[in-house]
Amino acid sequence: MDPRPPHRAIEPGSRSCCCPSEPVAQIVLAPGETHAHEVDILLCAHHLRRSALVLRSLGVAVYDRKGNLIEDPARVFGRDR
Repeated sequence: MDPRPPHRAIEPGSRSCCCPSEPVAQIVLAPGETHAHEVDILLCAHHLRRSALVLRSLGVAVYDRKGNLIEDPARVFGRDR
């Protein structure tokens, strides 16, 4: 089981970072070489599906609207593309 705790929920009325759609997931990028702090990215279902393989390969945390960890975003929100 993943040791990551639940993340904060997506605020009502929030919009995805990549388009005007309602976000279904939060991607959390850990601090690294390009940023000194954690970065949250809100994604709609379409962009989450399109990014699922890359997100999995990067090992980033993906959380649902309520802040619960999503183990396999491609399976939850559609198939990989």
